[in-house]
Amino acid sequence: MGKLGINGSLLLMQIIHFGLLLWLLNYFLYKPVLSMLEKRRTHIEEALASAAQARTEAEKQKAEFEAKLETERREAQARIAEATRSSEKVREEILAKAKTEAEEIKAQALAEAEKEKARVLRSVRKEIAELALLAAQQVVGESMSSERQQALVDEFLAGELK
Repeated sequence: MGKLGINGSLLLMQIIHFGLLLWLLNYFLYKPVLSMLEKRRTHIEEALASAAQARTEAEKQKAEFEAKLETERREAQARIAEATRSSEKVREEILAKAKTEAEEIKAQALAEAEKEKARVLRSVRKEIAELALLAAQQVVGESMSSERQQALVDEFLAGELK
């Protein structure tokens, strides 16, 4: 033993044992733990990169979907506007056709009424002429042939029509 009470051989053995223990711990524990931690860090980085890529792809698809949705919305509004214009045009055509038909029916009814009025007037005039001839016959006291009566009625009616 030395002056300080340190056993040199024992100290040397402890230093050797400590070095051996450090080497064993480094070889069997520290390196595998560091390797495992490195693999885990690499796996986490890959997962984060994959998640970032998936998020980017999802945002891209979302933007595409929103653009497509907006396009579809515009097309639907255009179709609705076109259908509205078309129905308005059809409505106007139907109203115009109905108005034309109503005017035609009115004109037809007026023409028929005029024809009927003219027929009734002719009939009334004929009767008046016949009555006038009968009255004249009674006043004059002579009878006329039916041909002569018809000729006088026709003359009367021709004079009335002028």
